[in-house]
Amino acid sequence: MKTKVLTLVFIIFVSLLPVKFTNLSDSNVYESVNYGCNADRNETWTVGLIYCTEEMQEGYTLFSPMASNTSYLIDEFGREVHHWISPGDHRPGLSSYLLDNGSLLRTANLGQNQPGEFSGGGSAGKVEMISWDGVLEWSWSYSTEMYRSHHDIEPLPNGNFLMIAWEYRSESEAAEAGKYPQDDSSRAVTTSSVWPDKIIEVKPIGLDDAEIVWEWTFWDHLIQDYDSSKANYGIVSEHPELLDVNYIDAVGSASGGRDWLHCNGIDYNVNLDQIAISCKNTNEIYIIDHSTTTEEAAGHSGGNSGKGGDILYRYGNPESYQRGGPEDQVLFSQHDVQWIKDGYPDAGKLMIFNNGKGRDIQYSSVDVIETPIDGYGYYLDKEEPFGPENLSWSWDDGTAMYSAAISGSTRLSNGNTLMTFGIQGTFIEVDYTGNIVWKYISPVNDLGIMTQGDSIFSSNGNKVFKVSRHSPMHPALIDRDLSPNDYIENWQNNCPDIESLPFDIDGDGCIDDSDNDGIDDSSDLCWGFDDNIDQDDDGIPDGCDILIDSDDDNISDEEDKCPGYDDNIDLDNDSISDGCDELIDSDRDGISDQQDLCPGYDDLIDYDNDSIPDNCDNIIDSDEDGINDNEDLCPGFNDTIDLDLDLIPDGCDDKVTKNSNIDDTYEDNNVIFTTQNISIGLIIILLMASLFRRKSSG
Repeated sequence: MKTKVLTLVFIIFVSLLPVKFTNLSDSNVYESVNYGCNADRNETWTVGLIYCTEEMQEGYTLFSPMASNTSYLIDEFGREVHHWISPGDHRPGLSSYLLDNGSLLRTANLGQNQPGEFSGGGSAGKVEMISWDGVLEWSWSYSTEMYRSHHDIEPLPNGNFLMIAWEYRSESEAAEAGKYPQDDSSRAVTTSSVWPDKIIEVKPIGLDDAEIVWEWTFWDHLIQDYDSSKANYGIVSEHPELLDVNYIDAVGSASGGRDWLHCNGIDYNVNLDQIAISCKNTNEIYIIDHSTTTEEAAGHSGGNSGKGGDILYRYGNPESYQRGGPEDQVLFSQHDVQWIKDGYPDAGKLMIFNNGKGRDIQYSSVDVIETPIDGYGYYLDKEEPFGPENLSWSWDDGTAMYSAAISGSTRLSNGNTLMTFGIQGTFIEVDYTGNIVWKYISPVNDLGIMTQGDSIFSSNGNKVFKVSRHSPMHPALIDRDLSPNDYIENWQNNCPDIESLPFDIDGDGCIDDSDNDGIDDSSDLCWGFDDNIDQDDDGIPDGCDILIDSDDDNISDEEDKCPGYDDNIDLDNDSISDGCDELIDSDRDGISDQQDLCPGYDDLIDYDNDSIPDNCDNIIDSDEDGINDNEDLCPGFNDTIDLDLDLIPDGCDDKVTKNSNIDDTYEDNNVIFTTQNISIGLIIILLMASLFRRKSSG
């Protein structure tokens, strides 16, 4: 019993000691607001930075306006940190890439200086490499009456680069390939000559020369079912590795049908040593083997795949190889195809900017597909179209964002996707769930630098082919001066003497109070909420307080059962916090702990009615004979009364004779005289008297 009492006392003592709870809202663990990009200028700005949140991918964005000879590198706020000007004063034709050494590799549009009479959208003809300091390091023209570079290039790890180019094929060559003759009116639109696409790998030499070290062309991989006399005659649906020379879906009026394929985007996979290319007029993307020699690339065997230069994989329009109809088409005038990089979400999959021209409802989307790859080859059912049937990821904004031509997209390391709606010159970054986290509109058009408020369609447009985002740790940017300059566009700065970013949400140049709480954003603890509302007085405005706890018991006010008191203190464990408990009764005896005579035990249990609860009573003696009940031989009677001395208390002794004339008990000076004691004494006296008589008579 003593052990139980001591344990209870210890528990009560410990419970009364000061307790420190870790409050996640304590100022010492509260993380202040990370002031990243924060702007919403949809109602006030027409160009430049329109919208951004802190969820955007950190880095610098590179873009080359189609109407300008200048390529720009901007920070997340749209401020210029660097630019490259074409030494040849060329507009892009159309892409540009930042190399690891800080140089810019860009296609250049020769414009009116192109030889011959052929023209097509995305025409280039030249490549330039410009140093970080703006010096022309290398340039090379690839434009004659027989061939011309266009649209896109792709830097390779070995320092070379891939280039898309048109090549001229005469009317006789077209006829030999089994192409419909021009005078056959029963057929689709035809042409006397054609400019199909090819891919070349270029090695720069010196300042203005290059070597073509590898070449592949569609013209080496054709099939047709029109002229059985030709070598490439066959059943189109049984040879999807080949391109139907007579398939024409979209014919550009400007090119008169000669820009047959209009390929526009190219990418390289270093792991597979393969090339992906997008061709708008067939509404397809293709994958070919780059591990071949030029000779193997012209044939049907060789390379890692063993298939030479044949198409390894195609996607987007089964009608082009007669394994489907218009209802099966999933790509519509697409531009830009890219493999998602290793380590990025959806790594190894293909991302395509699907322009949407030709859809029943015209809108652009960015689609991600997983190719059914098998080693270096691709699965293909002999009767079914190339899969997959379902997209791995897709984003669109309906008809609100539609770009009929150019455009591109790329996956960022944090899972966001950066896309270019080329016709509108609009760059949009979305997170993986599809939320817009950054939006920028190019402020450069044919008339030059635009002024804030100008419409992007007020002149000849602000078109951009595609953009890229580069980490501050990109090799080209390390140790570079990236101090931001002003915005590219002309704008009205109402507060020129202060640095307002990132606190200029509306774009007027002044520090805003975006949440109208009377505190400038630069000093605001909790953007978007009233800093003055702090119910628990912990110095953290409620809008940013992960735990509003007015009584500091680590339980939010919303869930607090006993406001103003510590919900964690419940000495009697009755699930009622002591601060709100009308009866704190730890031993559940109906008597409060404060009035409890015997803590931990039932005060109402008192068998001997001595007003001391039994569990705290040193002696429980119900019959008041001075002997504990648990040791009592004769409960209810006095164990000390034993007249016949048989060690059985008389109250429980059936043989004891009681004299009603003699009192049961006599007590004097703590000596008890009983009737039995007196009788014995008398007998002894009589015996002694008898002995004395005998002695005397003798």
